[in-house]
This record gives sequence, C-alpha cells and structure tokens, in this order.
Amino acid sequence: MQSLKKRLAIWVFLPTLLISVTDLLITYLHTDEVATLVQQQLLKGSAKIISEQLAFVDGGYELSVPPAALELFATKYQDRVFYSVRSPKGMLIAGTEDLAPYEEKLQIEQEKYYSTTLRDERVRVIAYAHTLPNTSNDYAVTQVAQTMNSHDGFKRDLFWLTMREHLVLLTMVVIGLVIAFRWTLSPVKSFGERLARRKPGSLEKLDENSAPEELAPVIHSMNDYVAELDKTLTSYEQFVANTAHHLRTSFAILTSQVNYGMRSGDLNQTQTELLNAIQKTILQGTKVINQLLVLAAVEQNKQQAHSRLASTKVNLAEVITSVMEELAPLAQQKQVELGVNVVEDDIVIAAPIYLIREVVASLIDNSIQHMQQAGVVSLSLQRQGAHCLLSVVDNGQGIPPAERQKVFARFYRLDESKPNSSGLGLAIVKEICDTLLADVSLRTPKNGIGLQVDILFPLGGA
Repeated sequence: MQSLKKRLAIWVFLPTLLISVTDLLITYLHTDEVATLVQQQLLKGSAKIISEQLAFVDGGYELSVPPAALELFATKYQDRVFYSVRSPKGMLIAGTEDLAPYEEKLQIEQEKYYSTTLRDERVRVIAYAHTLPNTSNDYAVTQVAQTMNSHDGFKRDLFWLTMREHLVLLTMVVIGLVIAFRWTLSPVKSFGERLARRKPGSLEKLDENSAPEELAPVIHSMNDYVAELDKTLTSYEQFVANTAHHLRTSFAILTSQVNYGMRSGDLNQTQTELLNAIQKTILQGTKVINQLLVLAAVEQNKQQAHSRLASTKVNLAEVITSVMEELAPLAQQKQVELGVNVVEDDIVIAAPIYLIREVVASLIDNSIQHMQQAGVVSLSLQRQGAHCLLSVVDNGQGIPPAERQKVFARFYRLDESKPNSSGLGLAIVKEICDTLLADVSLRTPKNGIGLQVDILFPLGGA
C-alpha cells in the first residue's frame, strides 16, 4: 500500500461500504415489520368497512358487503381474501365457515391480529369487535384473512429498492472519489512534473508558496537537504580547486627546474630524452589541472550564473579571433589549417568572457589534438533568430553516433591509447553550455567526413 491514492480510496470507500451493508442488514430485518404493518392496516380498513354494513333488524342480521372492502387487497400478487362475521357466541352471520372463530374475548372497538393456516395457505387475520346499530349491548366480531403473497412481495420489493439505492450511492461515491482524487492530487502530480523538469545537478530551492500546504513539510525538508548538499559540494569543489592550485604551483616549479636542467651543456642523449619526456608529462598534467580549475569555477558559480548573465557581455567574434591566434602555433605544428567560414562581427551574448574563451579553446584544441594527419579546422558564427550558432568543423576521424552522448561525460576517452587526452574537454564545454543556457550538439558535416560541433547561444543584446 505505497500509493496514497489507494490508501485514501480504501479509507473512504470501505467505511461507506460498511455503512451501506449495515443499513441493508437493518432494512432487511425491518422489512417484515413494515410489510406486516401495511398488511394490518389493510385488514383493519377492510374489517371496518364490512362491520359498518352489519345491522340488526327485526330480530335478525342484515349485511351487504361492498366491493370496496375486498378491492383494498387488489395487487399484482393476487392474494386470496376471506372474511366472516360472527355473533358473540360464535354463530356465523356471513362469510366463510373455513375461517375459525376467534376464541379470545375482545373489547368493543378492539382488534387483534394473528397468523394461521387456511386451505393450506398461510394467512394473516384480523379479529375486530364492533357494536351493532340500533342496539345497546349487542356486538359482532368481523374477521378478515389475507394470504401472505402481498406481504412477502412487498417485503422483497422494499429490500430490492433499498439495494438499488445503495448501489447507486456506492457508484456515486466511486465516481466522486475518482474526480476528487484527480482534482485533489493534481498539485502533487504537478509538483512531481516540476521536479522532473529540473536540470540534473540543479540545487535551486523549491518555492513553498506555490505548493499546497500539505506539501510544505516535504518542500521544506528538500530545501534543507539541497542547502546541506550545496554546502557539501561547495566544500568539495573548493577542495578540488585548492588542490589544483597547489599542484599547478608545484608543476610550475618542476617545469622551471626541468628547463634549467635542459640548459646544461653536459647532458647525454638519454638524459635529454628523459627530461623532454618529463617536460611533456608536466605540460599535460598542467593542462588537466587547468581544466579541473575551470570545472570547479563553473560548478561554484553555476547557481548564481543566470542572475549575472545580463550584466556581462562578450563579443564572440573577438573571442574567436583571439583563441585562433593563440592556438595557431599548435595547429602549425600538427599541420592543421585553421580557417573561418562565416563570422558576423557584431554578435554579442551575455556570458563571462573566460567561459566563452574556454569553450572555443576546448573545441579547437580537441579538433587539432585528435587529427590523425594534416587537416582543416574551420569555424563559423551567424545569427539564427533570437540565437546565434557557433560551429566548429574538422575533417578528422569524427565520433561515432553511438558515442556522441558519452563523450560529454568527465574523463571519458574514445581512444585510451592517447596519453595526451584527459577526457575533460567536451565535458567542460557541456558544463559551460548548461550554465549559459546554450545547447551543444554533435553531428557529421555535410560532406560526411569528420565532426561538426554546434552550439546555440541565446543572444544577450548589444
């Protein structure tokens, strides 16, 4: 029973069902009383009608039974009705002899009801004592008997009528529960959808004012958890940044010492090769440390970056030109030609310049480093409505479609045999794009050779 909806349904529906069953049981027990009371009233009415027609005239009895006295019992159940009128001594005045006289003494205007068997059928009988007109002390006893068909049928109909009413009530309760649950629990569903739409890694606090009061404790607890998690991550990121700073300082000292050692004139070939290898490893380590520092800076400023975007503007064309000039020696060394297709000079976006430089530098450096042979890396920048598209295209080996989402993970490398690849370049690009609300995607260029990286930035205005 992990579902709140099922719990609510059970605790609402089961009591209703229990009340309904209890009421049905009580109704069933009382239907006989109701049916008996109705039958007794009919018997009494018929007996009074008959008794009112009895008169004592010239020493004898006269009786004319009107049709209304027996039509009271006309129903679809076709009961048989018997009557008799007897003197106080039990002499039959009118009616059927089969209806035995009532043996107990009755007071005037007193009626008694009892059940018996008549002609092999169960009957209910009334014995009613009444005075005779034109006499002072003489009276007669009128008896009316009715078979039990109407009694049993009325009892059955009354129970089934109650049963139908309860079924209708239960159906209305079920429909009401469905409607109520959808309406009542819709804020919970909306709350879950808002959580699902949050970007992975987001540490933004939830708004308690826009949620139902019942969710306030949950939101408050989640906000407390997010605050504690933010503190933990911040401490971790600060630790990584501090460690990287110390390592970068140590590597800088090592680089200086290696350079100083290489200036010695009495080095043999083996020592020279060893120092060159050390210097190359130090340079690669320094690159990884710098990338870790960039990641730490992006993570630390991620929560506040959106609010600062509007206050920081950068010209993309200027950044592209500057980065290409810096990486031109590396491209020349790798026999890679850097080129520009279309670059609009007046495109300005809202972003810190150091993040944009890191994006452009990482993309160009990746293209150069992963080029198997002499090739071409070209850039283009142009507007697309309320956005601008930065594309970096190379004619290298490219990335298989199945691997294109994996390469955005930290330290993921397509070719483990490349020692100079840290697996952080595209991860940094992805983190920065998420921070700047930009979309990054990988695809194959139109000529079918190499890789094309597209980044769609929102324009920040001039």
